[in-house]
Amino acid sequence: MIVPLSSSFRLALPRAAAILLVGALVVSCATSTEMPQAQGRAAVAADVNIERVVLQAYRAIGDRHLYEPNFRALSAETYRGFASADPALVLETSDTSFTVKRDGREVMSRPTPGDTSDGRAWGGMLAELMAGSIDASPALHSGDRQTLIRQAMAATTKQLDRNSRYADPEEARDNRFQRDGGGGIGITVERTDDKKILLRAVQDGSPAGKAGLQVGDQILAIDGESMLDRPLSDIVRHLRGTVGTPVLMTVLRPAQGRELTVGMKRSRIIPTTVVYERRGDIALIVLSGFNSATTDNLRTAIDKARTEIGPGLAGLIIDMRGNRGGLLDQAQTVAEQFVGEGTIFSTQGRHPDSRRTYRSSTARKIADLPVVVLMNGGSASASEIVAAALQDRGRAVVVGTTSYGKGTVQTVVRLANEGELILTWSRLQAPSGYTWNELGVLPSICTAKVGNGGQIATTTVDSNQGSLMRWHALRNPTQEEVTDLRKICPPGENSPDRDIEIASQLLHDRALYAHAVQAGIYQAAR
Repeated sequence: MIVPLSSSFRLALPRAAAILLVGALVVSCATSTEMPQAQGRAAVAADVNIERVVLQAYRAIGDRHLYEPNFRALSAETYRGFASADPALVLETSDTSFTVKRDGREVMSRPTPGDTSDGRAWGGMLAELMAGSIDASPALHSGDRQTLIRQAMAATTKQLDRNSRYADPEEARDNRFQRDGGGGIGITVERTDDKKILLRAVQDGSPAGKAGLQVGDQILAIDGESMLDRPLSDIVRHLRGTVGTPVLMTVLRPAQGRELTVGMKRSRIIPTTVVYERRGDIALIVLSGFNSATTDNLRTAIDKARTEIGPGLAGLIIDMRGNRGGLLDQAQTVAEQFVGEGTIFSTQGRHPDSRRTYRSSTARKIADLPVVVLMNGGSASASEIVAAALQDRGRAVVVGTTSYGKGTVQTVVRLANEGELILTWSRLQAPSGYTWNELGVLPSICTAKVGNGGQIATTTVDSNQGSLMRWHALRNPTQEEVTDLRKICPPGENSPDRDIEIASQLLHDRALYAHAVQAGIYQAAR
Protein backbone atom coordinates (compact mmCIF):
# COMPACT_ATOMS: atom_id res chain seq x y z
CA MET A 1 0.00 0.00 0.00
CA ILE A 2 2.74 5.92 -1.16
CA VAL A 3 2.05 9.45 -1.56
CA PRO A 4 -0.39 10.64 0.69
CA LEU A 5 -0.57 6.99 1.72
CA SER A 6 -3.05 5.30 3.92
CA SER A 7 -1.62 2.54 6.06
CA SER A 8 -2.09 -0.43 3.81
CA PHE A 9 0.09 -2.09 1.17
CA ARG A 10 -1.55 -4.79 -0.81
CA LEU A 11 0.06 -8.16 -1.36
CA ALA A 12 -2.81 -10.42 -2.29
CA LEU A 13 -3.66 -12.29 -5.43
CA PRO A 14 -6.94 -11.68 -7.28
CA ARG A 15 -9.29 -14.59 -7.79
CA ALA A 16 -12.99 -15.32 -8.05
CA ALA A 17 -14.38 -16.29 -4.66
CA ALA A 18 -16.76 -19.18 -4.17
CA ILE A 19 -17.19 -18.20 -0.54
CA LEU A 20 -17.92 -14.62 0.46
CA LEU A 21 -17.43 -13.18 3.89
CA VAL A 22 -20.48 -11.07 4.57
CA GLY A 23 -19.01 -7.63 4.82
CA ALA A 24 -15.65 -8.65 3.40
CA LEU A 25 -13.46 -10.22 0.76
CA VAL A 26 -9.66 -10.45 1.34
CA VAL A 27 -7.07 -8.86 -1.00
CA SER A 28 -3.35 -8.59 -1.66
CA CYS A 29 -0.12 -6.79 -0.74
CA ALA A 30 -0.56 -3.12 -1.51
CA THR A 31 -0.17 0.49 -0.55
CA SER A 32 -3.05 2.87 -0.88
CA THR A 33 -3.64 6.44 -1.98
CA GLU A 34 -7.22 6.78 -0.90
CA MET A 35 -9.54 9.57 -1.97
CA PRO A 36 -12.14 10.83 0.49
CA GLN A 37 -14.99 8.38 0.94
CA ALA A 38 -17.95 9.20 -1.29
CA GLN A 39 -21.24 9.35 0.54
CA GLY A 40 -23.45 6.55 -0.68
CA ARG A 41 -24.13 5.03 -4.08
CA ALA A 42 -25.63 8.19 -5.53
CA ALA A 43 -22.30 9.98 -5.10
CA VAL A 44 -20.52 7.13 -6.85
CA ALA A 45 -22.89 7.19 -9.80
CA ALA A 46 -22.63 10.98 -10.11
CA ASP A 47 -18.87 11.06 -10.75
CA VAL A 48 -17.99 8.75 -13.61
CA ASN A 49 -16.15 11.21 -15.84
CA ILE A 50 -13.99 8.83 -17.84
CA GLU A 51 -11.53 11.52 -18.88
CA ARG A 52 -10.87 12.42 -15.25
CA VAL A 53 -10.41 8.76 -14.29
CA VAL A 54 -7.97 8.10 -17.14
CA LEU A 55 -5.97 11.23 -16.37
CA GLN A 56 -5.78 10.25 -12.70
CA ALA A 57 -4.71 6.71 -13.61
CA TYR A 58 -2.02 7.87 -16.02
CA ARG A 59 -0.55 10.23 -13.44
CA ALA A 60 -0.34 7.36 -10.95
CA ILE A 61 1.23 4.99 -13.48
CA GLY A 62 3.82 7.58 -14.45
CA ASP A 63 4.71 8.31 -10.84
CA ARG A 64 4.56 4.91 -9.22
CA HIS A 65 4.66 1.86 -11.45
CA LEU A 66 7.62 -0.44 -10.93
CA TYR A 67 8.78 0.05 -14.52
CA GLU A 68 8.93 3.31 -16.47
CA PRO A 69 6.01 3.01 -18.88
CA ASN A 70 5.97 3.82 -22.58
CA PHE A 71 2.83 5.93 -22.73
CA ARG A 72 2.78 6.02 -26.52
CA ALA A 73 2.10 2.28 -26.71
CA LEU A 74 -0.01 2.33 -23.55
CA SER A 75 -2.27 5.14 -24.77
CA ALA A 76 -3.04 3.35 -28.01
CA GLU A 77 -4.16 0.23 -26.12
CA THR A 78 -6.15 2.24 -23.58
CA TYR A 79 -8.04 4.00 -26.34
CA ARG A 80 -8.78 0.77 -28.19
CA GLY A 81 -10.15 -0.80 -25.01
CA PHE A 82 -12.29 2.27 -24.37
CA ALA A 83 -13.65 2.36 -27.95
CA SER A 84 -14.20 -1.40 -28.31
CA ALA A 85 -17.99 -0.98 -28.18
CA ASP A 86 -17.93 0.95 -31.49
CA PRO A 87 -16.02 -0.88 -34.25
CA ALA A 88 -16.45 2.15 -36.51
CA LEU A 89 -13.98 4.11 -34.37
CA VAL A 90 -10.37 3.71 -35.46
CA LEU A 91 -7.25 5.18 -33.89
CA GLU A 92 -4.42 6.03 -36.29
CA THR A 93 -1.03 6.71 -34.75
CA SER A 94 2.14 8.32 -36.06
CA ASP A 95 5.32 9.65 -34.54
CA THR A 96 3.73 13.07 -34.10
CA SER A 97 -0.02 12.58 -33.68
CA PHE A 98 -2.95 10.39 -32.66
CA THR A 99 -5.98 10.66 -34.91
CA VAL A 100 -9.45 9.23 -34.31
CA LYS A 101 -11.62 8.41 -37.30
CA ARG A 102 -15.15 7.08 -37.49
CA ASP A 103 -16.29 5.41 -40.69
CA GLY A 104 -13.23 6.89 -42.38
CA ARG A 105 -13.98 10.49 -41.35
CA GLU A 106 -11.72 12.32 -38.96
CA VAL A 107 -13.25 12.95 -35.54
CA MET A 108 -10.26 14.53 -33.82
CA SER A 109 -6.48 14.68 -34.04
CA ARG A 110 -4.03 15.66 -31.33
CA PRO A 111 -0.23 16.05 -31.33
CA THR A 112 1.56 13.48 -29.22
CA PRO A 113 3.73 14.57 -26.29
CA GLY A 114 7.46 14.35 -26.93
CA ASP A 115 8.26 12.49 -23.72
CA THR A 116 6.87 8.93 -23.74
CA SER A 117 7.24 8.72 -19.94
CA ASP A 118 5.12 11.82 -19.18
CA GLY A 119 1.89 10.29 -17.87
CA ARG A 120 0.24 13.66 -17.24
CA ALA A 121 0.75 14.85 -20.80
CA TRP A 122 -0.33 11.57 -22.40
CA GLY A 123 -3.31 11.25 -20.07
CA GLY A 124 -4.43 14.77 -20.98
CA MET A 125 -4.18 14.05 -24.71
CA LEU A 126 -6.03 10.77 -24.32
CA ALA A 127 -8.76 12.41 -22.27
CA GLU A 128 -9.41 14.87 -25.11
CA LEU A 129 -9.61 12.07 -27.67
CA MET A 130 -12.04 10.15 -25.47
CA ALA A 131 -14.29 13.17 -24.94
CA GLY A 132 -14.42 13.79 -28.68
CA SER A 133 -15.12 10.13 -29.40
CA ILE A 134 -18.05 10.04 -26.98
CA ASP A 135 -19.58 13.05 -28.72
CA ALA A 136 -19.11 11.44 -32.16
CA SER A 137 -20.23 7.90 -31.36
CA PRO A 138 -23.84 7.06 -30.48
CA ALA A 139 -22.69 3.72 -29.04
CA LEU A 140 -20.24 5.37 -26.64
CA HIS A 141 -22.51 8.32 -25.88
CA SER A 142 -25.35 6.04 -24.77
CA GLY A 143 -23.07 3.46 -23.15
CA ASP A 144 -22.67 2.94 -19.43
CA ARG A 145 -19.76 5.07 -18.25
CA GLN A 146 -18.55 2.52 -15.71
CA THR A 147 -18.34 -0.04 -18.50
CA LEU A 148 -16.29 2.32 -20.66
CA ILE A 149 -13.96 2.97 -17.73
CA ARG A 150 -13.60 -0.75 -17.04
CA GLN A 151 -12.77 -1.50 -20.68
CA ALA A 152 -10.20 1.32 -20.82
CA MET A 153 -8.56 0.39 -17.52
CA ALA A 154 -8.51 -3.35 -18.28
CA ALA A 155 -6.70 -2.64 -21.54
CA THR A 156 -4.30 -0.35 -19.69
CA THR A 157 -3.32 -2.71 -16.89
CA LYS A 158 -2.96 -5.63 -19.28
CA GLN A 159 0.04 -3.82 -20.76
CA LEU A 160 1.78 -3.26 -17.40
CA ASP A 161 2.43 -6.56 -15.59
CA ARG A 162 0.57 -9.63 -14.41
CA ASN A 163 -0.34 -8.21 -10.99
CA SER A 164 -1.49 -4.70 -11.91
CA ARG A 165 -5.23 -4.55 -12.46
CA TYR A 166 -8.38 -2.48 -12.22
CA ALA A 167 -11.22 -3.11 -9.76
CA ASP A 168 -14.60 -1.62 -10.58
CA PRO A 169 -16.54 0.16 -7.80
CA GLU A 170 -18.34 -2.94 -6.54
CA GLU A 171 -15.17 -5.04 -6.38
CA ALA A 172 -13.29 -2.10 -4.86
CA ARG A 173 -15.84 -1.86 -2.06
CA ASP A 174 -15.32 -5.57 -1.39
CA ASN A 175 -11.57 -5.03 -1.38
CA ARG A 176 -11.80 -2.18 1.12
CA PHE A 177 -14.12 -4.23 3.32
CA GLN A 178 -11.72 -7.12 3.18
CA ARG A 179 -8.78 -4.96 4.19
CA ASP A 180 -10.36 -2.84 6.89
CA GLY A 181 -13.80 -4.25 7.71
CA GLY A 182 -17.15 -2.47 7.80
CA GLY A 183 -20.77 -2.79 8.83
CA GLY A 184 -22.00 -6.39 8.77
CA ILE A 185 -23.19 -9.24 10.98
CA GLY A 186 -20.18 -11.57 10.96
CA ILE A 187 -20.98 -14.66 8.91
CA THR A 188 -19.41 -16.56 6.05
CA VAL A 189 -21.85 -17.84 3.44
CA GLU A 190 -21.55 -20.37 0.66
CA ARG A 191 -23.74 -21.32 -2.27
CA THR A 192 -24.21 -25.08 -2.58
CA ASP A 193 -24.61 -27.08 -5.76
CA ASP A 194 -28.38 -27.07 -5.28
CA LYS A 195 -28.32 -23.23 -4.96
CA LYS A 196 -28.92 -23.04 -1.22
CA ILE A 197 -27.16 -20.26 0.70
CA LEU A 198 -25.72 -21.76 3.89
CA LEU A 199 -23.80 -20.30 6.80
CA ARG A 200 -20.31 -21.82 6.81
CA ALA A 201 -18.91 -19.81 9.73
CA VAL A 202 -20.21 -17.50 12.43
CA GLN A 203 -17.73 -15.07 13.95
CA ASP A 204 -17.44 -15.19 17.74
CA GLY A 205 -18.92 -12.14 19.41
CA SER A 206 -20.53 -10.89 16.20
CA PRO A 207 -24.18 -9.85 15.89
CA ALA A 208 -24.90 -13.18 14.18
CA GLY A 209 -23.19 -15.10 16.98
CA LYS A 210 -25.04 -13.22 19.69
CA ALA A 211 -28.35 -13.78 17.85
CA GLY A 212 -27.82 -17.54 17.91
CA LEU A 213 -27.22 -18.17 14.20
CA GLN A 214 -25.40 -21.43 13.56
CA VAL A 215 -23.22 -23.05 10.95
CA GLY A 216 -25.49 -24.96 8.55
CA ASP A 217 -28.42 -22.53 8.77
CA GLN A 218 -29.92 -21.80 5.37
CA ILE A 219 -30.70 -18.16 4.56
CA LEU A 220 -34.30 -17.80 3.34
CA ALA A 221 -34.96 -14.07 3.58
CA ILE A 222 -33.39 -10.77 4.64
CA ASP A 223 -35.60 -7.93 5.85
CA GLY A 224 -38.61 -9.84 4.54
CA GLU A 225 -37.20 -10.20 1.01
CA SER A 226 -36.70 -13.74 -0.27
CA MET A 227 -33.09 -14.70 -0.93
CA LEU A 228 -33.89 -18.04 -2.58
CA ASP A 229 -32.02 -18.51 -5.86
CA ARG A 230 -30.26 -15.17 -5.39
CA PRO A 231 -26.53 -14.82 -6.14
CA LEU A 232 -24.05 -14.49 -3.30
CA SER A 233 -23.39 -10.87 -4.21
CA ASP A 234 -27.04 -10.04 -3.42
CA ILE A 235 -26.76 -11.66 0.00
CA VAL A 236 -23.63 -9.68 0.78
CA ARG A 237 -25.18 -6.42 -0.40
CA HIS A 238 -28.27 -6.93 1.77
CA LEU A 239 -26.29 -7.80 4.88
CA ARG A 240 -23.74 -5.03 4.69
CA GLY A 241 -24.66 -1.56 5.80
CA THR A 242 -24.05 1.24 8.23
CA VAL A 243 -22.88 0.19 11.69
CA GLY A 244 -25.80 0.27 14.13
CA THR A 245 -28.57 -0.20 11.56
CA PRO A 246 -30.99 -3.15 12.00
CA VAL A 247 -31.28 -6.23 9.83
CA LEU A 248 -33.81 -9.08 10.03
CA MET A 249 -32.85 -12.55 8.82
CA THR A 250 -35.01 -15.64 8.33
CA VAL A 251 -33.17 -18.96 8.25
CA LEU A 252 -34.06 -22.63 8.03
CA ARG A 253 -32.31 -24.80 10.62
CA PRO A 254 -32.22 -28.24 8.98
CA ALA A 255 -31.30 -30.08 12.18
CA GLN A 256 -34.56 -28.93 13.76
CA GLY A 257 -36.63 -28.65 10.61
CA ARG A 258 -37.92 -25.20 11.52
CA GLU A 259 -37.63 -21.59 10.43
CA LEU A 260 -36.21 -18.88 12.67
CA THR A 261 -36.36 -15.13 12.25
CA VAL A 262 -33.77 -13.13 14.19
CA GLY A 263 -33.14 -9.42 14.43
CA MET A 264 -29.67 -7.90 14.74
CA LYS A 265 -27.86 -4.60 14.51
CA ARG A 266 -24.87 -4.36 12.24
CA SER A 267 -21.50 -3.82 13.89
CA ARG A 268 -18.02 -3.27 12.51
CA ILE A 269 -16.88 -6.62 11.19
CA ILE A 270 -13.34 -7.51 10.21
CA PRO A 271 -13.16 -10.88 8.44
CA THR A 272 -11.61 -13.70 10.45
CA THR A 273 -8.24 -14.69 9.00
CA VAL A 274 -6.90 -16.66 11.99
CA VAL A 275 -8.30 -19.99 13.22
CA TYR A 276 -6.71 -22.00 16.04
CA GLU A 277 -7.13 -25.74 16.54
CA ARG A 278 -5.46 -27.92 19.15
CA ARG A 279 -3.77 -31.04 17.81
CA GLY A 280 -2.64 -32.82 20.96
CA ASP A 281 0.36 -30.88 22.22
CA ILE A 282 0.63 -28.82 19.03
CA ALA A 283 -1.18 -25.61 18.08
CA LEU A 284 -2.39 -25.61 14.48
CA ILE A 285 -3.05 -22.01 13.42
CA VAL A 286 -4.55 -21.41 9.98
CA LEU A 287 -3.81 -17.99 8.48
CA SER A 288 -6.15 -17.53 5.52
CA GLY A 289 -5.26 -13.90 4.75
CA PHE A 290 -3.73 -10.70 6.10
CA ASN A 291 -6.15 -7.93 7.03
CA SER A 292 -6.05 -5.20 9.66
CA ALA A 293 -6.87 -7.62 12.51
CA THR A 294 -4.61 -10.56 11.60
CA THR A 295 -1.68 -9.86 13.92
CA ASP A 296 -3.87 -9.17 16.94
CA ASN A 297 -5.87 -12.32 16.28
CA LEU A 298 -2.67 -14.34 15.87
CA ARG A 299 -1.43 -13.17 19.26
CA THR A 300 -4.78 -14.12 20.76
CA ALA A 301 -4.63 -17.59 19.16
CA ILE A 302 -1.11 -18.22 20.48
CA ASP A 303 -2.10 -17.04 23.96
CA LYS A 304 -5.09 -19.39 23.85
CA ALA A 305 -2.85 -22.30 22.82
CA ARG A 306 -0.44 -21.61 25.65
CA THR A 307 -3.28 -21.50 28.16
CA GLU A 308 -5.04 -24.58 26.81
CA ILE A 309 -1.98 -26.78 26.23
CA GLY A 310 0.26 -25.35 28.91
CA PRO A 311 4.01 -25.95 29.35
CA GLY A 312 3.75 -29.06 27.21
CA LEU A 313 3.13 -27.02 24.05
CA ALA A 314 5.45 -28.67 21.51
CA GLY A 315 5.26 -25.93 18.91
CA LEU A 316 3.19 -24.13 16.32
CA ILE A 317 2.09 -25.11 12.82
CA ILE A 318 1.31 -21.94 10.86
CA ASP A 319 -0.78 -23.14 7.92
CA MET A 320 -0.69 -20.59 5.09
CA ARG A 321 -1.59 -22.98 2.27
CA GLY A 322 -3.91 -21.18 -0.10
CA ASN A 323 -3.29 -17.84 1.66
CA ARG A 324 -3.29 -15.41 -1.22
CA GLY A 325 -2.02 -12.39 0.65
CA GLY A 326 -3.21 -9.18 2.23
CA LEU A 327 -1.77 -6.09 3.85
CA LEU A 328 1.95 -5.42 3.85
CA ASP A 329 2.04 -3.97 7.34
CA GLN A 330 0.37 -7.12 8.65
CA ALA A 331 2.94 -9.34 6.95
CA GLN A 332 5.60 -7.33 8.75
CA THR A 333 3.95 -7.47 12.17
CA VAL A 334 3.12 -11.19 11.88
CA ALA A 335 6.78 -11.94 11.09
CA GLU A 336 7.82 -9.70 13.98
CA GLN A 337 6.04 -12.04 16.37
CA PHE A 338 8.62 -14.72 15.64
CA VAL A 339 11.93 -13.11 14.67
CA GLY A 340 14.27 -10.97 16.72
CA GLU A 341 15.94 -7.75 15.73
CA GLY A 342 16.97 -7.60 12.10
CA THR A 343 15.66 -7.57 8.54
CA ILE A 344 12.29 -9.11 7.71
CA PHE A 345 12.20 -8.08 4.05
CA SER A 346 13.07 -5.19 1.77
CA THR A 347 11.47 -3.56 -1.25
CA GLN A 348 13.00 -2.11 -4.39
CA GLY A 349 11.22 -0.03 -7.02
CA ARG A 350 11.53 2.93 -9.36
CA HIS A 351 10.08 5.53 -6.98
CA PRO A 352 12.47 6.55 -4.17
CA ASP A 353 9.78 5.88 -1.55
CA SER A 354 9.52 2.27 -2.71
CA ARG A 355 13.07 1.44 -1.63
CA ARG A 356 12.85 0.38 2.00
CA THR A 357 14.10 -2.20 4.47
CA TYR A 358 11.60 -3.50 7.01
CA ARG A 359 13.10 -4.60 10.33
CA SER A 360 11.87 -6.15 13.52
CA SER A 361 12.81 -5.49 17.12
CA THR A 362 13.21 -7.97 19.95
CA ALA A 363 10.41 -6.27 21.89
CA ARG A 364 7.65 -8.20 20.15
CA LYS A 365 9.38 -11.55 19.79
CA ILE A 366 7.36 -14.57 20.88
CA ALA A 367 9.23 -17.08 23.04
CA ASP A 368 11.27 -19.48 20.93
CA LEU A 369 8.60 -22.07 20.33
CA PRO A 370 9.43 -24.32 17.38
CA VAL A 371 7.48 -23.26 14.29
CA VAL A 372 6.65 -25.07 11.06
CA VAL A 373 5.11 -23.07 8.20
CA LEU A 374 2.97 -24.85 5.60
CA MET A 375 2.88 -23.47 2.05
CA ASN A 376 1.59 -24.56 -1.36
CA GLY A 377 1.13 -23.18 -4.85
CA GLY A 378 -1.79 -21.05 -3.69
CA SER A 379 0.31 -19.25 -1.07
CA ALA A 380 1.16 -15.80 -2.35
CA SER A 381 2.37 -12.35 -1.50
CA ALA A 382 2.07 -11.55 2.23
CA SER A 383 2.24 -15.24 3.12
CA GLU A 384 5.43 -15.53 1.07
CA ILE A 385 6.94 -12.58 2.95
CA VAL A 386 6.37 -14.35 6.26
CA ALA A 387 7.57 -17.75 5.02
CA ALA A 388 10.73 -16.35 3.41
CA ALA A 389 11.56 -14.25 6.47
CA LEU A 390 11.10 -17.08 8.95
CA GLN A 391 13.06 -19.49 6.75
CA ASP A 392 15.94 -17.10 6.07
CA ARG A 393 16.16 -16.00 9.70
CA GLY A 394 16.22 -19.55 11.02
CA ARG A 395 12.93 -19.22 12.84
CA ALA A 396 10.83 -21.88 11.12
CA VAL A 397 10.93 -24.89 8.83
CA VAL A 398 8.91 -24.37 5.66
CA VAL A 399 7.06 -27.51 4.58
CA GLY A 400 4.87 -28.14 1.53
CA THR A 401 5.35 -27.18 -2.10
CA THR A 402 6.76 -24.17 -3.91
CA SER A 403 4.59 -21.10 -3.43
CA TYR A 404 2.92 -18.99 -6.10
CA GLY A 405 5.71 -16.46 -6.63
CA LYS A 406 4.10 -13.07 -6.18
CA GLY A 407 7.09 -11.12 -4.98
CA THR A 408 5.77 -7.65 -5.67
CA VAL A 409 3.91 -4.96 -3.75
CA GLN A 410 0.93 -3.14 -5.20
CA THR A 411 -0.18 0.39 -4.45
CA VAL A 412 -3.94 0.94 -4.46
CA VAL A 413 -5.09 4.19 -6.06
CA ARG A 414 -8.68 5.12 -5.34
CA LEU A 415 -10.14 6.60 -8.52
CA ALA A 416 -12.77 9.28 -8.99
CA ASN A 417 -15.40 6.71 -9.97
CA GLU A 418 -14.83 4.81 -6.67
CA GLY A 419 -12.96 2.06 -8.48
CA GLU A 420 -9.37 1.13 -7.68
CA LEU A 421 -6.25 1.01 -9.81
CA ILE A 422 -3.93 -1.60 -8.34
CA LEU A 423 -0.40 -0.88 -9.54
CA THR A 424 2.76 -2.89 -9.01
CA TRP A 425 4.98 -0.58 -6.98
CA SER A 426 8.03 -2.52 -5.86
CA ARG A 427 9.75 -5.89 -5.82
CA LEU A 428 10.20 -7.84 -2.58
CA GLN A 429 13.45 -9.32 -1.31
CA ALA A 430 13.99 -11.90 1.43
CA PRO A 431 16.51 -11.21 4.24
CA SER A 432 19.17 -13.20 2.35
CA GLY A 433 18.67 -10.98 -0.70
CA TYR A 434 16.84 -13.16 -3.19
CA THR A 435 13.58 -12.16 -4.82
CA TRP A 436 10.86 -14.77 -5.20
CA ASN A 437 8.77 -13.00 -7.84
CA GLU A 438 7.61 -15.68 -10.31
CA LEU A 439 10.04 -18.06 -8.58
CA GLY A 440 8.24 -18.62 -5.29
CA VAL A 441 9.52 -19.72 -1.88
CA LEU A 442 11.06 -23.19 -1.91
CA PRO A 443 10.19 -25.27 1.18
CA SER A 444 12.96 -26.90 3.19
CA ILE A 445 10.96 -30.14 2.97
CA CYS A 446 9.06 -30.72 -0.25
CA THR A 447 6.05 -32.89 0.58
CA ALA A 448 5.42 -33.56 -3.10
CA LYS A 449 8.40 -35.92 -2.85
CA VAL A 450 7.52 -37.51 0.50
CA GLY A 451 5.13 -40.43 0.82
CA ASN A 452 4.31 -39.95 4.50
CA GLY A 453 5.63 -38.43 7.69
CA GLY A 454 7.48 -41.58 8.61
CA GLN A 455 9.87 -41.07 5.69
CA ILE A 456 11.22 -37.76 7.01
CA ALA A 457 14.85 -37.91 8.13
CA THR A 458 17.97 -35.78 7.96
CA THR A 459 18.63 -37.20 4.50
CA THR A 460 15.29 -35.82 3.34
CA VAL A 461 16.36 -32.35 4.42
CA ASP A 462 19.89 -32.69 3.05
CA SER A 463 18.63 -33.81 -0.36
CA ASN A 464 17.01 -30.39 -0.83
CA GLN A 465 19.86 -28.25 0.47
CA GLY A 466 21.65 -27.89 -2.85
CA SER A 467 18.43 -26.67 -4.46
CA LEU A 468 17.92 -24.15 -1.65
CA MET A 469 21.44 -22.82 -2.13
CA ARG A 470 20.91 -22.36 -5.85
CA TRP A 471 17.47 -20.84 -5.24
CA HIS A 472 18.75 -18.22 -2.83
CA ALA A 473 21.88 -17.40 -4.81
CA LEU A 474 19.94 -16.17 -7.83
CA ARG A 475 19.29 -12.43 -7.99
CA ASN A 476 17.88 -11.92 -11.49
CA PRO A 477 16.90 -15.37 -12.77
CA THR A 478 15.93 -15.79 -16.39
CA GLN A 479 12.54 -17.20 -17.28
CA GLU A 480 14.23 -20.46 -18.23
CA GLU A 481 15.93 -20.64 -14.83
CA VAL A 482 12.62 -19.91 -13.08
CA THR A 483 10.88 -22.68 -15.03
CA ASP A 484 13.62 -25.20 -14.24
CA LEU A 485 13.75 -24.32 -10.55
CA ARG A 486 10.00 -24.57 -10.07
CA LYS A 487 10.17 -28.14 -11.33
CA ILE A 488 12.26 -29.08 -8.29
CA CYS A 489 9.20 -28.95 -6.04
CA PRO A 490 6.18 -28.36 -8.28
CA PRO A 491 3.62 -26.00 -6.72
CA GLY A 492 0.46 -27.84 -5.69
CA GLU A 493 -2.98 -26.45 -4.94
CA ASN A 494 -4.03 -29.17 -2.49
CA SER A 495 -3.68 -29.07 1.30
CA PRO A 496 -3.15 -32.71 2.26
CA ASP A 497 -3.23 -33.89 5.88
CA ARG A 498 0.19 -35.40 5.18
CA ASP A 499 1.70 -31.90 5.40
CA ILE A 500 0.39 -31.55 8.95
CA GLU A 501 1.65 -35.04 9.83
CA ILE A 502 5.14 -34.14 8.61
CA ALA A 503 5.04 -30.84 10.50
CA SER A 504 4.00 -32.68 13.66
CA GLN A 505 6.88 -35.14 13.31
CA LEU A 506 9.33 -32.27 12.99
CA LEU A 507 7.99 -30.60 16.12
CA HIS A 508 8.27 -33.84 18.10
CA ASP A 509 11.81 -34.57 16.87
CA ARG A 510 13.84 -31.60 18.08
CA ALA A 511 17.10 -32.79 16.52
CA LEU A 512 15.48 -33.19 13.11
CA TYR A 513 13.72 -29.84 13.51
CA ALA A 514 16.98 -28.08 14.37
CA HIS A 515 18.70 -29.68 11.38
CA ALA A 516 15.90 -28.53 9.03
CA VAL A 517 15.99 -24.99 10.41
CA GLN A 518 19.74 -24.77 9.87
CA ALA A 519 19.41 -26.06 6.32
CA GLY A 520 17.01 -23.23 5.51
CA ILE A 521 19.47 -20.51 6.57
CA TYR A 522 22.62 -22.13 5.17
CA GLN A 523 22.84 -19.80 2.20
CA ALA A 524 22.48 -16.63 4.24
CA ALA A 525 25.11 -17.81 6.70
CA ARG A 526 27.82 -18.50 4.12
